[in-house]
Amino acid sequence: MKKGLVVLLIALLAGLAAFCAMRWHRSGEAHSHGGGIVVDALPELEWLRKELELSDAQFEKVKELHTAYRPRCMEMCRRIAEAHEKLDAIAGTNRTITPEYQTALKEHAAVHVECQEAMLKHLYETSATLSEAQAKRYLETMLPFALDFSHSESGTLHSH
Repeated sequence: MKKGLVVLLIALLAGLAAFCAMRWHRSGEAHSHGGGIVVDALPELEWLRKELELSDAQFEKVKELHTAYRPRCMEMCRRIAEAHEKLDAIAGTNRTITPEYQTALKEHAAVHVECQEAMLKHLYETSATLSEAQAKRYLETMLPFALDFSHSESGTLHSH
């Protein structure tokens, strides 16, 4: 059961990352057509509803929090991607740690910290809508992923 939950969680995070990447990539198109975030189904939350046996009221609150967090998540995904690209470019053109390289490293780290703080705040807000047992299980599952992004980063740079 625990292995299944981990697989579902990884799928959720991968889906959310893919969603962020797609929305960031297509944001110009969406804005030019007046489109917004599609929140009809929110399939990435169905595992949570089933796994934690959420009531309809709990699920609606979790869905509301998730929907409200999406724009922040998308912005953080965009900023992380930019920080990765900048660091990749600098790493590819330098053979020593230059002041520019140091600055890029610090900016990269700062964006990750900001993202982790935002995600942790979101997780704690979500857990507050759950029963004590549900919140405990939710946080035990989600916190390790929020505290270690190495499993979800793409590109050539990975933090360990």
